[in-house]
Amino acid sequence: MKNLFTILFLTLGFALNAQYYSISYIQVPVEDQAEVARLETQYWSKVAQANIDAGNQLAWGLFARVGGSSETWTHAFVNVYESIDQMMDVAWNPEEVLGVSASEIATNTMYTGYAVHHWKIQDQIVGENSNFSVWNYGRPDNLGGFVGDNIENWKPYFEKNNTGRLNWGIGTKILPANQSTATVMTWDGYKSAADAVKVLAGESNEGPGPSNTNVGEYMPDGFMNRVVVQTVKWVD
Repeated sequence: MKNLFTILFLTLGFALNAQYYSISYIQVPVEDQAEVARLETQYWSKVAQANIDAGNQLAWGLFARVGGSSETWTHAFVNVYESIDQMMDVAWNPEEVLGVSASEIATNTMYTGYAVHHWKIQDQIVGENSNFSVWNYGRPDNLGGFVGDNIENWKPYFEKNNTGRLNWGIGTKILPANQSTATVMTWDGYKSAADAVKVLAGESNEGPGPSNTNVGEYMPDGFMNRVVVQTVKWVD
């Protein structure tokens, strides 16, 4: 398990000064999910902590998807780094840290699907740790305009108003890059699953948003995918 589980983060608030992150999306059958979670939280999180303590990365997290179908990813690892060099050169050595071989605690044999995406953090409100988060994926017609609007208008709005968010951030895709997948991702952290789902249902108390925003112009069709995740484990 080199890149850890899929998807955004402590409970979705990235570590301060984080600049890059990878999300490793995995699909795990229901009958193996408890064992994967056990091995990751009991063993691999300690390997991640050793990497963090050694200055090789900034944070690591394991997240479980809330809802979805049997054809989608079920969990996600988030690894946060200070630089691209760190992100592309991280190593996992459980034997050196724990005294056990990687094969003894491997979880990748239980995956039925696996993909890694790399992102750059453009801005964030670290705020408080959250137990649940909404990950929003989009492909704006004007990427620079959308990112700038989020930083200049939405971030101050979230900072000044009680929208129920505990943290927030925006990142842009580095890899993989193609003509059909998301180029931007935002995340919103909440205290409970109900708080997160109410946002998707349009039943939250978020307010009207900033009056000077143009995100609807930059991304007229809205987000292409919105996912709720639960934090299983976070270390930084």
